[in-house]
Amino acid sequence: MAIPPNRGRGGNARGGFGQHRPHASNVQAGAPAVPSIEPVGEVRRSQLITTYGIGAILDLEDGSFMPMGLEDWESQTRGGRVGALMISESRLQAQLGVDHFRLPPIEEKIDNQPGRVDARYTVPVVRFPEWHECPQCHRLGTENDPFPPAGNGNRMHCVACGPNVYANPVRFVLACERGHIEDFPWVWWAHRKSDKGICDNPVLYLKSHGESASLADLYIVCRTCKASSTMGDAFTGASLKGRKCRGVRPWLYDRQQNCDMQPRALQRGASNIHFPVVPSALSIPPVSEPIFQILDEHWTVIRSIPHEALAASLGGIAATHGIPVESLIAAHEQRLMIERGDAGYTDAMCRSEEYLALSSTRDDDAIGGFLPQFRNHVIDMPGELSQWFDMVGAVSRLREVRALAGFSRIEPYPVSGDRVADAIREGHIAPLSKRPHNWLPAAEIRGEGVFLRFRTEAVEDWIRSNPGVSERAAILDRHADELAAKRGYRREYRITPRLLLVHSFAHAMIRQLSIDCGYSSSALRERLYIAEAESGQTAMNGVLIYTGSPDSEGSLGGLVRQAIPELIVDAVIRAIHSARWCGSDPVCLEMDPDQSGERISGAACHCCLLVPETACEKFNRELDRTMLVGDSETRWKGFFDALNRQTGV
Repeated sequence: MAIPPNRGRGGNARGGFGQHRPHASNVQAGAPAVPSIEPVGEVRRSQLITTYGIGAILDLEDGSFMPMGLEDWESQTRGGRVGALMISESRLQAQLGVDHFRLPPIEEKIDNQPGRVDARYTVPVVRFPEWHECPQCHRLGTENDPFPPAGNGNRMHCVACGPNVYANPVRFVLACERGHIEDFPWVWWAHRKSDKGICDNPVLYLKSHGESASLADLYIVCRTCKASSTMGDAFTGASLKGRKCRGVRPWLYDRQQNCDMQPRALQRGASNIHFPVVPSALSIPPVSEPIFQILDEHWTVIRSIPHEALAASLGGIAATHGIPVESLIAAHEQRLMIERGDAGYTDAMCRSEEYLALSSTRDDDAIGGFLPQFRNHVIDMPGELSQWFDMVGAVSRLREVRALAGFSRIEPYPVSGDRVADAIREGHIAPLSKRPHNWLPAAEIRGEGVFLRFRTEAVEDWIRSNPGVSERAAILDRHADELAAKRGYRREYRITPRLLLVHSFAHAMIRQLSIDCGYSSSALRERLYIAEAESGQTAMNGVLIYTGSPDSEGSLGGLVRQAIPELIVDAVIRAIHSARWCGSDPVCLEMDPDQSGERISGAACHCCLLVPETACEKFNRELDRTMLVGDSETRWKGFFDALNRQTGV
């Protein structure tokens, strides 16, 4: 298999990536040739959808690499068992405009070849950044200039210091808000203050004055012309002023022209290098039913069968699983309708359907050996909390599909699944491929959860009785408008007292449940159901707190057990009790929303409401503890004011 210059492919679905030189090898006599590689590392399968997705920077023992785009994934997996990787979630497919999703591949080792795996079941990567530094002599350079590949080709060594001294990727890169990223301009930076400009044969070294660990202590020097420049102002806006982004997209191995953004210097491992856009949907009836799973087994073949031929085509499948063929035909038509988007599947509509499903008891029987993917038991909220909530749902079986649809850099770009394509066309989100594909990489999350639904009348009475909460929400909403205008994105919802209440309560419960049921807060996740009663839409005010991990931690039953009446009452009371006091009070509780800046929050800090960002849908924004417990000057009452007085808080 030919590999373009400085381009590597590798890694497995549980792990990582790396440069390699694939070759064909026979597993046994007479067997077809198998392209094999030596992967550069491993990551968990689910991390290829989030932390280490396409366009991210992955640091491994063999160097720093970037997962490639969908074209390279398809080229790499050609000849492999792609069908085994296909999964579906019809409502999410309709939102994103794709036919199916694919799980990242899992490595397959090759017999009698230790350390090598089948290249068709790996994820392709490219080495990034290209510039490296020798840890001994501190020479800067790229592959073969002056760092040739080491023995296995995955690492590079320094010619001057010997074959056992490996070069390390440099710490700094350039990126812009349109997702482009490139190597830091080391040659230009070293000569930027030189009257003679860039010399004919630049030989660069990254030196340190040895006085401190600050960037100002580092400087680049050219051995040829003695030009030098400090790194102290590399991260200031003025240092790169007037230098336009070159539109480099290493994950697509191309350059996009006409980018008018000014690039920024970033640390290679900074958290703002890559913000994945990951729309998700729960599998709820009808697509969670066993009969739809039976269709999934054969969907690539039967999806295009004309209606008049369905009975004959599905008869064998129906007989195998002992179900009426009419049921299969009805499910086939219903699934086609969902995937075509006949019902107009926006994110808001999907949330509304999930809200109704979570508000109903559902316990379907298994069919043909297939278990339903959604099981929920609804009970009335016990009397102690019935003033504030009308029901709690114990979701003992839950499936969520998360799809990687794109990413942004420097700042996260909030967008719903149905608007991702528009955001990519407008340049706000970086694409995963050069041209649209009919699939996206995705991961399945199976677990359990607890659904809490607020009593709608209680929420509306509280808002009417406390006009101060609407005024406070309006201030945050205005700041959100200003931030959206500054960053050039369109807001899809307003900040209301209902949103602040439900979201703040969700964070308080995540912190409490992580104590009660033994899950870490990063293993839990919120899914918010919030809508105002307007334009014929029914008000929604509920939250699902569920296991957000695809491993065995999500199947122990410790979370769904918290829906037992006496346990959920105790958990809610203690969550509100904890929210009443914060280690940063009185500063936290007296936080002026006008001073929240880009946090877009009121009273919320790491001591009271903030949770790991993997657990929050809104990047720890749009929170306000005063919605729960009232403000410090008693200008309005918190929603749980009566509960606080009952429990003597």
